[in-house]
Amino acid sequence: MSSWQDGRGPTMIDPREGRALRQRDPLDDVRAAHDGARRAQVGYGPRSSRRPPRRTFASFLRTFVRRWGWRAYAIPVLAVVTVVALMTSSATSKPAKPLAEAMGASNSATSPPPAPAQMPLKGDATNAGDNNVALKGYALPSGPAYTTKGNGTFRVLKGTSPVVGRGKLYRYSIDVENGVKGIDLAQYQALIVSVLSDKRSWSGHGVSLQRVDSGPIDFHITLTSSLTVRTYCGYSIPVETSCYAPAGAVDGLTTNRVIFNDARWVRGSAAYVGDVALYRIYMINHEDGHALGHNHAHQCLPGGLAPAMMQQSFGLRSAVTKQICQANPWPYPPGVSGAPGAEQPDTSKNDEYKLGD
Repeated sequence: MSSWQDGRGPTMIDPREGRALRQRDPLDDVRAAHDGARRAQVGYGPRSSRRPPRRTFASFLRTFVRRWGWRAYAIPVLAVVTVVALMTSSATSKPAKPLAEAMGASNSATSPPPAPAQMPLKGDATNAGDNNVALKGYALPSGPAYTTKGNGTFRVLKGTSPVVGRGKLYRYSIDVENGVKGIDLAQYQALIVSVLSDKRSWSGHGVSLQRVDSGPIDFHITLTSSLTVRTYCGYSIPVETSCYAPAGAVDGLTTNRVIFNDARWVRGSAAYVGDVALYRIYMINHEDGHALGHNHAHQCLPGGLAPAMMQQSFGLRSAVTKQICQANPWPYPPGVSGAPGAEQPDTSKNDEYKLGD
């Protein structure tokens, strides 16, 4: 028996249970399709009671490689390179500094001790006593050739500089003996001006300096051949030395003259272990120190550095304390107390030449 209910089609009675069975409505397929589309639009879908398979790292890696091909290998490599680059760039390392900055700067401004009024400043090659044997440590290091004999006359190299430092003004010229060859004179001049303008040098510590090429000149700084050096510095110590020769020390010498031995300029000193550039700074500060009124110093500075006025060409052992100092080219090395060091006139008891190595 059938009947109509709710306008949805005939209903049949199940004879076994006595309950009504609704016949299949042709619109059910339409409704089902409509409901499925609506669920798909809002992101719903049929749920399955079956749990999806569990993915392993190996299966993920295989899928990743199949999808990306060679890029799958390139990506981790690039990641490692990027990490290494970041670590390298973040490392803090101090860049190498130029030689003129290698030992920092000093702002000390103390006046130099006055030279004794009753005696002229002495050159480095004096007071050798009866010792006429050059010890091994004093020997000139091996190296390039140098001019052994110029013609004994000098010329002023053209060039000037501003006044540097504070205190009494000294005007200097830069000269070379005629006949000296094989030396870069532009480099020679530039180094002298640079060193004497440095705060670690004499300028600003009771004196001021200016390079000139004419007019009044307090002292000449002269590059001189090794045999001509002996005319001004003597040769009682039979090793190559430089010196300061005050006016009147030698016949015909009317102006103070700093004498740089070209043998030392080219080859340096054993005390500087082959560092000719650093030894040249020492030459400039030491010999010009004499021209500015300084005597030799014979004791290490606090901390162990040799004072610039020690005769470092002869060695680094103090004649007074027998302590071996550390090579140092600057009168006022940064962070060192007691600079430029205790200075005394030379005597037989403080002669570094006799000590050897």
